[in-house]
Amino acid sequence: MKRVSLPLWAAGLLLLTLSAPFWSLSHPLVEVDDARYAEIPREMAETGDWATPKLDYVDYVEKPPLMYWLGAAAYEVFGVSEATARLPLAAVSLAGLLLTFWLGSWLYDERSGFLGAAALGSAGLYFFLSHYLTLDLLLSVTLLAETALILRCLVRPADARWAAPAAWAAAALAFLSKGLVALVLPAGWLFWVALLIPEWRRRMLALLSPSGMALFAAIALPWFFLMERRHPGFLHFFFVEQHFQRFLTMKYNRYSPWYFFLLVLPAGLLPWTPAALAALARPWREWRQAPADLALALWAFVVLVFFSASHSKLATYILPVVPHLCLLAGRQAERELPSWSRRLSLGLGALLLAAAAVAPFAPKVPPEVLPWAPLGAGALGAALIAAALTGARARTAALALGGLAIGACSLRVMTTAQSLLSVKPLAEAVAQRARPGDAVWCYDVYAQGLPFYLNRRVDKIIYWIGELHYAKRDPANAALFGDDADVESLPLAGRRTFVALPGREAGRFMSMTPQGAVTEHELFGKWELAEFSSAEELAATTAPRRRRKK
Repeated sequence: MKRVSLPLWAAGLLLLTLSAPFWSLSHPLVEVDDARYAEIPREMAETGDWATPKLDYVDYVEKPPLMYWLGAAAYEVFGVSEATARLPLAAVSLAGLLLTFWLGSWLYDERSGFLGAAALGSAGLYFFLSHYLTLDLLLSVTLLAETALILRCLVRPADARWAAPAAWAAAALAFLSKGLVALVLPAGWLFWVALLIPEWRRRMLALLSPSGMALFAAIALPWFFLMERRHPGFLHFFFVEQHFQRFLTMKYNRYSPWYFFLLVLPAGLLPWTPAALAALARPWREWRQAPADLALALWAFVVLVFFSASHSKLATYILPVVPHLCLLAGRQAERELPSWSRRLSLGLGALLLAAAAVAPFAPKVPPEVLPWAPLGAGALGAALIAAALTGARARTAALALGGLAIGACSLRVMTTAQSLLSVKPLAEAVAQRARPGDAVWCYDVYAQGLPFYLNRRVDKIIYWIGELHYAKRDPANAALFGDDADVESLPLAGRRTFVALPGREAGRFMSMTPQGAVTEHELFGKWELAEFSSAEELAATTAPRRRRKK
């Protein structure tokens, strides 16, 4: 590793970037993934069943359990809260930044490690997923560890005795994060590395480490065998339905055109997109002279092609390419940017500044996002313009600070716009009024934050299956799922029923309810809460009330 002392400003910027995953841990849970992946480990810790993940207290086995284990362990130590739910995510994000610093430091020099970590921590998609609970960040960081250790074997063959087993251990953690991609993506990457970097081919034999493969099996496989024993047919469901059918068919209704990630990735890399594109646009002769750069670019190529070929696409899936591209972008930002890259930076900056200027006057901008969204867009636009007009040192600082600034503003929006993003205000209203024995239902949606904030299950879900399609196969869960006949049966005898539904469905829902059955209804942002009371309840209280809260 070539040691290069960092100036004080760079060390300060690195520390600021490393602290970013821990900003605003306690903002309200955002529907839907953020709330779901906070609730599953809460139920795991509450029930004591650390083998079978549950959502709304029924089996939810679409994904492996590593992130749930981390969340449940955090709840056991620190108690249940939004901040505790996100604490493991922040720790994983920090690990990704440190891994990027480590990889860049020995692959190039310490300054490259700093630049890569600063770029990664301020890249839009990585910053967002460091504060929004999904499994993609954990997968990306474990894949980063796996590929970094593979590169260690290839670049420094003498270290393969420890790096190869460690790479298999990282692969096992990636396997427990999201399944087969932990093996498929690195295998596809190594094929192209062997094809285009022939001097590394023989070194790949060291990756066939018997101790490493044994370590992988010991870490990754026991949970799968346990689940198949508990739930016969689980392996078919997990690997055939959740992997092959999800990839090859449109069964899960997440289809997007093949170029989807070609649009998502540049946006997710902001503000480092012009530098990343400049790094990737180098002539082939330069790539041949820099095999480490070529290996990083090949990883991005393989992951991009793989997910573009899939029939199931979500924007978050592309995150695994971001750390590797940020290493290339950070190094490129220290060099002279080509004129087209500078023009692109200027154009993007001007567009963002214009959007920030007109946003307060746009008719459909929710007032909850003002002034933070325009402020963040303006900061990012100014950073891109500054990066195009200044030298290398100022460019790096401007881009990193601009990315962190818009990230901080987005966190503020998650709090101020909680009525649009979170079910927390509605859940707090239910918690204040509900008594033991009362029922909580959802109509046309499953508000996944309700069990978290109410510390209890949703009793009935009407016209929604979503992530609970595995649980719906079990006849024991039939009472959980309902239809209009259940709505027409309201109110329930002897207890109140609270029904959460999207505001857009309020008219249709109210038209099905018996006249006078709804004793109270309120609007919480985009959510509607309808309360039903039985005749016995009404007789024991004052006259029925109806109100709306905006």
